[in-house]
Amino acid sequence: MTRLKNLLDVLIVSGKEEMRQSLKMILPSNAFYPLNTAQNAEQARRLLTQGKFDLVIIDTPLSSESGIELALDIAESSCCAVILCVNSDRLDETRYRVEDMGIVTVEKPLQRQQIDAALHLCIAAHNRMLILEKENEKLRTKLEELRLVNRAKWALCENLGMDEPSAHRYIEKKAMDNRITRLSVAKQILKEYQ
Repeated sequence: MTRLKNLLDVLIVSGKEEMRQSLKMILPSNAFYPLNTAQNAEQARRLLTQGKFDLVIIDTPLSSESGIELALDIAESSCCAVILCVNSDRLDETRYRVEDMGIVTVEKPLQRQQIDAALHLCIAAHNRMLILEKENEKLRTKLEELRLVNRAKWALCENLGMDEPSAHRYIEKKAMDNRITRLSVAKQILKEYQ
């Protein structure tokens, strides 16, 4: 496995110490560090609220639940990649339940090639999610800017009797003249009139 730009934080969830250690040995430290462990779903949920993980590997079943619920919760609430290790007799049923959420399933007993393939898949998916998350944040910022600029336009319309195109031109011109962003102008206007 090649070295990543950034190390991925991993959480291994298994009720079996042997499996936790085995997974730790499989994961190369030049790509996955730190390697955190949890013995059950409750402990895993507690760790997940305390920190941000890039990858969670769940060895099913867990002591208090199957582990599928934990995987679904993680996939729904974060951009974290999830690998579910499942007994062969439950593999098809589990895949059917979790596949739509982007959860990768691997058959137990684990084989090195299987886990390597799953890790590469999760890394690729995680990197794609990070790109989408950045794009999403840019769009959120842009929408917030548009919302504030529109509020500032309406403040100009109400307080100075401008029409919407005139208010728009006023904000654009003030931003250009002062070499500041439209967002800064909008904030100044809103501060002045509200």
